[in-house]
Amino acid sequence: MVGMIERGGELRYRHIGKGSAKAKAITPLVEANVSPDVERIMTDQSAIYPFGLRKNQLPKHYTIDHSREYVRGEVHTNTVESAFSLFKRGIVGSFHKISIKHLHRYLGEFEYRFNRRKAPGMFEETLRRIGERKPLPYSELVATKL
Repeated sequence: MVGMIERGGELRYRHIGKGSAKAKAITPLVEANVSPDVERIMTDQSAIYPFGLRKNQLPKHYTIDHSREYVRGEVHTNTVESAFSLFKRGIVGSFHKISIKHLHRYLGEFEYRFNRRKAPGMFEETLRRIGERKPLPYSELVATKL
């Protein structure tokens, strides 16, 4: 899983596949979601990011090594870590177990919740959207392929 958020913007979760946290999986995400004009790219200290970024983005890349610090001036990953914390709490507290098959659905759910956490009328909006959706039959939910 990869989480991305623009300061003051919306969260984006992406499932890149089990064992796929490699530059070839990260590069398309960066190209699709990070503007070439971005001022800073802040990540944890994972070694995949320098290989997944374009050459012109490398000077804009700042990392936080959590074994030594959590914030360095304006450089931090606290916002996206907060979103991951809420996702993990949702799994432990509500869902208890999730499957890889439906991981994209859980990510979408928590992305939606996080991005609308301060919106007035979120509960009503959620109910309206649930009412508009076509139900997912159990046979389709547990089918080998969707």
